[in-house]
Amino acid sequence: MKNIAFLILLMLTITSCSSKLILKKSEIEKYQLSDDILTQVQLYNSHYLVLTRYEEGTEEKLTTKGTVNLNYGQEVDQVIIKDLTRGKIVEFLDGNRIAVSFEPDESKYLIFGPNENGDVYFLQAMSWESSRGKVQYGAHIYYTNPDVSKCSLFFKLKKEYKQNKSVHIAKGNKIK
Repeated sequence: MKNIAFLILLMLTITSCSSKLILKKSEIEKYQLSDDILTQVQLYNSHYLVLTRYEEGTEEKLTTKGTVNLNYGQEVDQVIIKDLTRGKIVEFLDGNRIAVSFEPDESKYLIFGPNENGDVYFLQAMSWESSRGKVQYGAHIYYTNPDVSKCSLFFKLKKEYKQNKSVHIAKGNKIK
């Protein structure tokens, strides 16, 4: 009986729930998350991102059997960051902006920050052209896939309610 009462008490004492929250200035203030704490928080991106970089290819001229063969083209470099890929803050920038890396090479990062008078941290670009962002990623300039200007960041928040409670059952006091 004592064991059952203890187990019930233990289950009631510790209850927890975990949820994903959008990274917002108001959430950072609400939970008083310092820069030190934020660098230890696992972040997740909300959208599937494709970063594309185009470079002019080389041109080759060859002759074979009396025919001129002209080989030319373009080199394409793509980086795919699937939605809900884990990232971490690698630098805090001015204007409440943060640099978030989704790769082990922390020099390759994307910048997130609130839009003007906004609260939510969205993907920032140097410019937006035809709904595609122009971003610096590592040492190169890339273009995002269309319609990712609303790409935001999530983090997990685990709330635990703890209550310390002791139960004592009186055995009674018998007259002698």
